[in-house]
Amino acid sequence: MFICGSNFVGGASAYTLTPTGIDNINYIELKNGIYDDLYITKATDFELTDKFPDEWDFDTILWAKFNNNTNAGNVDWNLESTSHILLKSRNHRNFLWKTIFVKEVHTIDDFVINYPDYFVASGETVEYAIVPVFYGLEGNYASTEITPKFDKMFLIEGNNVWGTYITDGFCDTTRNIPSSSIELLNFRYPIFIRNTIANYDTGVCNSSFVPIADETGCELAYDSEYDYRRITYQKEFMDFICDGIPKILKLPDGRMWIVQITPNPSDTANTAYNNREISFSWVEVGDVNSEEDLYYLGLSDVEAEWWNT
Repeated sequence: MFICGSNFVGGASAYTLTPTGIDNINYIELKNGIYDDLYITKATDFELTDKFPDEWDFDTILWAKFNNNTNAGNVDWNLESTSHILLKSRNHRNFLWKTIFVKEVHTIDDFVINYPDYFVASGETVEYAIVPVFYGLEGNYASTEITPKFDKMFLIEGNNVWGTYITDGFCDTTRNIPSSSIELLNFRYPIFIRNTIANYDTGVCNSSFVPIADETGCELAYDSEYDYRRITYQKEFMDFICDGIPKILKLPDGRMWIVQITPNPSDTANTAYNNREISFSWVEVGDVNSEEDLYYLGLSDVEAEWWNT
């Protein structure tokens, strides 16, 4: 019972009605002034002051600093504590991550990453992770998984990708383990001698390759209805495989190698002049899952400080 603004208890604020409900705040308007910050928090145990907190915490709802923009999220907080963004990958058989892309962070726009990964095999589940780094100290991993599948054979150098339908070509391989057998005078069976740990593949591929239409997919840059038009790419592809630079060779069955094209590729007609095929031999020169091999063979820009092996 209230009498003349007071109650029987005689409280100093007895005239103030006790609130029975609080509506959600979903709109804020600032005008007719100059403002340094707008800070909203869920915390209730704070003192009113003209100083703002030093950083975001779990109670912070929004914090607009008005640094030439109206951003009020925690992107600025990430920007202040992130020097680099890493893109990592690993397949389902490996525990260790492989760093495939590194980007320095200077502005909010640097958080956007668009990177085509050509080092993934067909039919293999791959996990990707975006990792913020603050001068060598890694943050939380944000990861996802994909299982790519394709029906083409690809030869890749940087962002230069050539392909052919596997039904139009083939790639035969040989495993090389240098060794010899020696027959001794008083032994029925020869002895086997292997003085090296060399264990690598060589192969021969044959087909009519054409470039992909764009780097966001794996569609070839020609209409299969006019198959003879592939001949227009023959010389350009021959220049590509003869440039002396190692390449990634991928088959739709999941096999993949780092290869060096060896002398001498040939361009021959198959039953008709316009039905031409290029045949080339190659030798395996590195491990496609090795960050070190990819870097020193010129297939990756990720330097040693970011390697996980």
